[in-house]
Amino acid sequence: MFTKSKTEPAKPLEVLIIDDNEQITKMISSFLDMSNHECTVVNDGKEGLELIKTNQFDSIILDLAMPEFDGYEILNTLSKEDPDQLSKVIILTASSIPIETVKKFKELGISSCLQKPVDIDQLLSKITSVAE
Repeated sequence: MFTKSKTEPAKPLEVLIIDDNEQITKMISSFLDMSNHECTVVNDGKEGLELIKTNQFDSIILDLAMPEFDGYEILNTLSKEDPDQLSKVIILTASSIPIETVKKFKELGISSCLQKPVDIDQLLSKITSVAE
Protein backbone atom coordinates (compact mmCIF):
# COMPACT_ATOMS: atom_id res chain seq x y z
CA MET A 1 0.00 0.00 0.00
CA PHE A 2 1.26 3.49 -0.88
CA THR A 3 1.34 6.25 1.69
CA LYS A 4 2.01 9.96 1.34
CA SER A 5 5.46 11.12 2.32
CA LYS A 6 5.70 13.45 5.30
CA THR A 7 6.87 16.29 3.07
CA GLU A 8 3.96 15.98 0.66
CA PRO A 9 1.36 18.67 1.37
CA ALA A 10 -2.35 17.93 1.62
CA LYS A 11 -3.18 20.20 -1.32
CA PRO A 12 -1.34 21.02 -4.53
CA LEU A 13 0.90 24.05 -4.21
CA GLU A 14 1.02 27.00 -6.58
CA VAL A 15 4.68 27.47 -7.54
CA LEU A 16 6.19 30.25 -9.67
CA ILE A 17 9.52 29.54 -11.34
CA ILE A 18 11.49 32.57 -12.60
CA ASP A 19 14.61 31.47 -14.46
CA ASP A 20 15.99 32.31 -17.91
CA ASN A 21 17.34 28.76 -18.37
CA GLU A 22 14.54 26.90 -20.12
CA GLN A 23 16.13 23.47 -19.55
CA ILE A 24 16.06 24.02 -15.81
CA THR A 25 12.51 25.39 -15.78
CA LYS A 26 11.28 22.42 -17.84
CA MET A 27 12.98 19.94 -15.52
CA ILE A 28 11.67 21.54 -12.33
CA SER A 29 8.16 22.09 -13.67
CA SER A 30 7.96 18.50 -14.93
CA PHE A 31 9.00 17.20 -11.52
CA LEU A 32 6.51 19.44 -9.74
CA ASP A 33 3.74 18.44 -12.15
CA MET A 34 4.47 14.77 -11.38
CA SER A 35 4.25 15.71 -7.69
CA ASN A 36 0.75 17.15 -8.36
CA HIS A 37 1.70 20.81 -7.92
CA GLU A 38 0.62 23.70 -10.12
CA CYS A 39 3.53 25.40 -11.88
CA THR A 40 3.82 28.75 -13.60
CA VAL A 41 7.07 29.32 -15.50
CA VAL A 42 8.52 32.57 -16.79
CA ASN A 43 11.93 33.10 -18.32
CA ASP A 44 11.99 36.86 -17.78
CA GLY A 45 12.45 38.80 -14.53
CA LYS A 46 10.00 41.64 -15.28
CA GLU A 47 7.27 39.20 -16.24
CA GLY A 48 7.97 37.22 -13.06
CA LEU A 49 7.66 40.32 -10.89
CA GLU A 50 4.34 41.21 -12.51
CA LEU A 51 3.03 37.71 -11.81
CA ILE A 52 4.08 38.00 -8.15
CA LYS A 53 2.19 41.29 -7.91
CA THR A 54 -0.99 39.99 -9.53
CA ASN A 55 -1.21 36.37 -8.34
CA GLN A 56 -0.97 34.37 -5.14
CA PHE A 57 1.81 31.76 -5.07
CA ASP A 58 2.73 29.38 -2.28
CA SER A 59 6.38 29.37 -3.32
CA ILE A 60 8.63 31.29 -5.72
CA ILE A 61 11.77 29.76 -7.20
CA LEU A 62 14.04 32.60 -8.31
CA ASP A 63 17.24 32.63 -10.34
CA LEU A 64 19.47 35.59 -9.54
CA ALA A 65 21.44 35.86 -12.80
CA MET A 66 19.12 36.76 -15.67
CA PRO A 67 19.62 39.23 -18.51
CA GLU A 68 18.11 42.72 -18.28
CA PHE A 69 15.96 42.42 -15.11
CA ASP A 70 17.59 39.97 -12.71
CA GLY A 71 16.65 38.28 -9.46
CA TYR A 72 18.37 40.95 -7.37
CA GLU A 73 16.07 43.58 -8.92
CA ILE A 74 13.05 41.42 -8.10
CA LEU A 75 14.23 41.06 -4.49
CA ASN A 76 14.89 44.82 -4.19
CA THR A 77 11.43 45.64 -5.55
CA LEU A 78 9.69 43.14 -3.27
CA SER A 79 11.59 44.36 -0.21
CA LYS A 80 10.24 47.88 -0.88
CA GLU A 81 6.75 47.11 -2.18
CA ASP A 82 5.68 43.75 -0.72
CA PRO A 83 8.18 42.34 1.80
CA ASP A 84 5.77 39.57 2.88
CA GLN A 85 6.42 37.88 -0.47
CA LEU A 86 10.13 37.43 0.37
CA SER A 87 9.37 34.54 2.75
CA LYS A 88 8.08 32.56 -0.25
CA VAL A 89 11.30 32.95 -2.24
CA ILE A 90 13.73 30.10 -2.78
CA ILE A 91 16.83 31.38 -4.56
CA LEU A 92 18.23 28.91 -7.07
CA THR A 93 21.49 30.00 -8.65
CA ALA A 94 24.51 28.64 -10.48
CA SER A 95 26.65 31.46 -9.10
CA SER A 96 28.70 31.22 -5.98
CA ILE A 97 27.18 33.44 -3.31
CA PRO A 98 29.30 34.84 -0.47
CA ILE A 99 28.15 33.83 3.02
CA GLU A 100 27.56 37.52 3.86
CA THR A 101 25.07 37.77 1.00
CA VAL A 102 23.29 34.61 2.14
CA LYS A 103 23.02 36.14 5.63
CA LYS A 104 21.51 39.31 4.13
CA PHE A 105 19.00 37.20 2.19
CA LYS A 106 18.01 35.45 5.45
CA GLU A 107 17.66 38.83 7.20
CA LEU A 108 15.29 39.93 4.42
CA GLY A 109 13.20 36.84 5.15
CA ILE A 110 14.17 34.77 2.13
CA SER A 111 13.48 31.11 2.76
CA SER A 112 16.41 29.32 1.16
CA CYS A 113 19.36 29.71 -1.15
CA LEU A 114 20.24 26.64 -3.24
CA GLN A 115 23.02 26.03 -5.77
CA LYS A 116 22.53 24.56 -9.23
CA PRO A 117 22.57 21.73 -10.02
CA VAL A 118 19.97 21.20 -7.33
CA ASP A 119 18.87 17.97 -5.72
CA ILE A 120 15.24 17.88 -6.82
CA ASP A 121 14.05 16.18 -3.62
CA GLN A 122 15.76 18.88 -1.55
CA LEU A 123 14.06 21.53 -3.68
CA LEU A 124 10.65 19.90 -3.19
CA SER A 125 11.27 19.81 0.56
CA LYS A 126 12.09 23.55 0.56
CA ILE A 127 9.00 24.35 -1.54
CA THR A 128 6.82 22.40 0.86
CA SER A 129 8.32 24.01 3.97
CA VAL A 130 7.86 27.52 2.53
CA ALA A 131 4.17 26.85 1.93
CA GLU A 132 3.48 25.71 5.50
